[in-house]
Amino acid sequence: MISMTWIYIMLLMLAGSFILQMVPLLIYFPAVLVVNILIFIIAFILIRRDPYVEKRGNILFMAGLTVINILTDLGILSYLMSWAAFAALVVWSMFGGGRGH
Repeated sequence: MISMTWIYIMLLMLAGSFILQMVPLLIYFPAVLVVNILIFIIAFILIRRDPYVEKRGNILFMAGLTVINILTDLGILSYLMSWAAFAALVVWSMFGGGRGH
């Protein structure tokens, strides 16, 4: 059986990005925090419910992705550095990051 969990998470992240594009600048800072944390919570629930997905590594990956998204959306992390951080996160994940040995 193919797990659709990460497809759902990516669709959720696209929806969150669309929501942030529609938010007025006056409430942008709290909106970034709320939207990204809600995405993480929903992704956490989706990952926990899927029996075919390794829980710890995927939740840690999603947590890292959430931090990168928040820092980039708030302008703390530049666009180029966000891609470098994402690449580091992917490499960490590929080499067994988060998996218990």
